[in-house]
Amino acid sequence: MKTEVRRELALSVASALARSDRSVTWLAATSGIPEPRLRRALAAERDFTLTDLGDVAAALGIRVVDLLPASPS
Repeated sequence: MKTEVRRELALSVASALARSDRSVTWLAATSGIPEPRLRRALAAERDFTLTDLGDVAAALGIRVVDLLPASPS
């Protein structure tokens, strides 16, 4: 994944998490993603997998598409 896309996706997931008023620790426990891996993805140091995005979306009660950054116009 390109660095810019990785960063945009991490920002989008972090924003959704902030809107939910939950912590990274809560998201890790609820989604089943190990906390260190989740923190690295949120810091754009690793990619979110499609499975990760599905697990995050399910934990936050939103759709996966809601986590995807907007396409450039």
